[in-house]
This record gives sequence, C-alpha cells and structure tokens, in this order.
Amino acid sequence: MHIRISFFWLGLLLVPVLASAEDRYAGLTDCELAAGGGRITASARCGTFEVPENRSDPDGRQLELAYAVLPARAPRAQPDPVFFLAGGPGQSARETLPIMRHALRDINRERDLVFLDQRGTGGSNRLDCAFDDDEAAWLDPSPDQLTDQLAECRRRWDADLRFYTTSDGAGDLEALRERYGFEQINLIGGSYGTRMAQVYLRQYPDRVRSVILDGVVPTRLHLGAEHGLMLDRALQGLFTACAEQPRCAETFPDLPESFRLLKERYHASDNGPLIELTHPRTGEVMELPFTRPTLAGALRFLAYAPQTQTLIPKLVHEAATSGDPARLASQALIVTDQMTELIAIGLNFAVGCSEDWPGWPAMPEQEDTLLGNSMKEVYDAVCSDWPLGDRPDDFHQAFDSDVPILILSGELDPVTPPEYGDEAHAQFSNSLHLVARGRGHIVLTQPCISRIGTEFMTTASFDELDTSCMVRLGPEPFFLNLLGPAP
Repeated sequence: MHIRISFFWLGLLLVPVLASAEDRYAGLTDCELAAGGGRITASARCGTFEVPENRSDPDGRQLELAYAVLPARAPRAQPDPVFFLAGGPGQSARETLPIMRHALRDINRERDLVFLDQRGTGGSNRLDCAFDDDEAAWLDPSPDQLTDQLAECRRRWDADLRFYTTSDGAGDLEALRERYGFEQINLIGGSYGTRMAQVYLRQYPDRVRSVILDGVVPTRLHLGAEHGLMLDRALQGLFTACAEQPRCAETFPDLPESFRLLKERYHASDNGPLIELTHPRTGEVMELPFTRPTLAGALRFLAYAPQTQTLIPKLVHEAATSGDPARLASQALIVTDQMTELIAIGLNFAVGCSEDWPGWPAMPEQEDTLLGNSMKEVYDAVCSDWPLGDRPDDFHQAFDSDVPILILSGELDPVTPPEYGDEAHAQFSNSLHLVARGRGHIVLTQPCISRIGTEFMTTASFDELDTSCMVRLGPEPFFLNLLGPAP
C-alpha cells in the first residue's frame, strides 16, 4: 500500500507539503532521556497530552501521557513518522530512545521517530511496585507474598486497572496520530511491542504504511504460556553452538548433561541452599536461598542477548561441577535489579490478566522444563483478584493485512523464537521473515539488520531488498574463563 500525501495545486504538478520540525513540534520542549541506569543519554523533544482513562466516559478521569520525538535530520521530513513500540509489557518507550536512536539513525534521516510511553509506564501514570522490605524477594516470591504486595500497591495507584490494556494503548497511539494530523504512520514493535503493533494494525488498518515486528508475539499466543518450552530450546541451541566451537567444547564438555543435573538438583522451588554473596549494586553482603526460580531467572534473562549468552556455558558448567551457584546467583540479582527498574509491574499484570490469563492453555509438556509452569502459577495467584479489562472476542484470532510487514527473529531467542516468526509470516500475506543466525531477543540493533530495516521502511516494499549481510551473522565467541570471550 502506498502512502497518501497531502497536496497543493501548483501549475500542473502535485507537490507534497512537508512541514519543518519547528512547525510540527512547536509545543514540545528540549529534554534529556536516559537508559541503562543513566549510562546512555540522548537529547530529544518531549511533551505530554491528555486522554480519558475510560474512553466511554470522556469527561471522567484524564491521563497525562508522555512522549518524545526525534525530529528527522533532513530539512523537510517525510509525512509518515515512525512510532516505536516498547516491550514488556511495562517498558517505557521513552527510556528506549537513547538505545534505539542508533539502530534507527538512518531511518531518522528523513522520518521523525516518536516514542509514546504506554499508559501505565514511564511518564504516563507508571504503575510501579516494589517489595517494601526485601528487593531480592522479586527473585522467588511466594504467591501470598506477591499478591499481598501487589494489593498494597493497587491501593496506592490512582488508576482503574480495567483500562490499561493493549487495546487502550492502541487508542492512545491513534490519539497522538490524530493530534498531529499524520495521514499514515510506520510502526516498529519489539517483543510485546509487536502485539501493540498488531492490535493497532487491526483497529486502524488504513493508518499504517509499514510495520517491522522484531521478536514477534503471534496473535494466538497467550503471553507467558510457552516460556518454559522456549527457554529450554534456546539453551539447548546455545549448548549446540558451544559444541561447534572447538575450544568451548573442550572446556565445557557435555553441557546438556550439566544442565540436566542443575534442573534435577534444584527441582524443588523451596529449601534451596543459602548462598552468601555481595550485592552487585549496593556492595552489601547478603544471604540468598538459591532455588529453582533463582536458577531459572538467572538463565532466562542471560539468554536474551548475545553478549550475556556468551556467559552461560561457563556458568552452567561451573555450577553443575562444583556445586557452587554463587556466580549464577549474582547474575540473578543483577537481572532482577534491572528488571524492577525497567518494567512497570502493574501494567505487566494489567495486560496479562486481561488478555492472556483467561483461556491460558494447559501445558503439561512444560513440567520438566527449567521454568516449568511457574508462569501460570504466578498469574493464577495474581489474576484471580485483578480487575479485568475488556478483551475483544477476536483478540487472539488471526487476521491478515495488505500492509507490508517485515518480521525479524533471533535464532537463539529464548522467548519469541523463529517459529513464532514463521507463524506470523504464514498469517500475513504481505510479509517477509528474516532469521538472524546466532542472535538472541531483539535483532534490529545489529548494524546489518538496521540497514535492512532502513531500506524496507524507505520503500515500504520487499522488492530488491538487500539482505545479503545476514550471511555474516553468527553466535558470539563464548567466555572460557573470567578474562573474556575466546578469540
């Protein structure tokens, strides 16, 4: 589908009207946004606007939503900006800007980049929650502990949680599009952001020019229902990759057996050994029970990115052979510390309880995986008392679109693997699926993939799309010791 552009009459020529950044975003202010705990920053233009919390009650409570814009560097921008949709659910889109601006730099040459914090995240009435007495408790909370803490947080939130769903967020994207009068927009969604992109595409099909889905959540998927299976498959893929690198194979022989031993040793979810370690952020010495959820949490989030995947063979081998999981425990603390800052847990459950928990499929085949069915157990505990929002009857039903959709997957993604990309490709008739060999979750930040994404978004077409650089992608060299990865 080609974009419709506003025209004015000049002789016998049709000339597009392209406004300058100063005209388009005159009401915004300069701002500095941070990511990675403040280590990465970027300048942008920031603003807010109001929407009804409940759209059926437009005069009721209003939400102030925060957004940021990176205006195109060209003097005259193309009229169809790119809206970036963050993951989670619960991640702030504005907090991704300092990182994503590099991956989207070439796209940003001619197109504005727009980052709207979904309601319930970032600067848009963030639904935060933290354990009052023990931040490490998020590693392995009991159902009662988790529900009690969330109940306390719910009393503090100024929010009707029924209206914090993906469909509500898609309506906010449409309100921002209307605010600036964009005829059409382009969508880039990462992880959960791919669900947001698909929901917006279904609700407002004529407003979308092109879509990039990076780490796609298939329409039929109930988020979290298959995490156990996908994590074990990704870890087995990593063990195979190590076995194919001679030095890694020699240093860490038979990783599948080491992994099996760890799962067996920490099969019970409680009564794990007490590990003494130094908290990686505070420097305080602390004691932490090392349980199956601790092991699962550490390996799950280490498996997301290629840079941290390189640590997994050493950590698994060390914990299995020495019986000392201290380094794995430290990694679990680092990850949990980062996740509590990154994710608005209230929005995470508002989405999951309303959209995924109802009708969550039985998955007996996950019982023997590292995660098991722990995700279902958590959602059963939390969602049974959660105010549920409306979910359209066709929410999990497949649909098609003539909008061009580029689908990206990482070969070793532990949460949205390539088979999900295949599923989305089969669903959308005007789509192309690319798999990045040896990569993990979210691949658009790779220079090769970024160039492909830029070319696709420039033309909104797959014709003559140059994907030749992908043959050079592969797994990173693994850490053989603590000095760094093997050369």
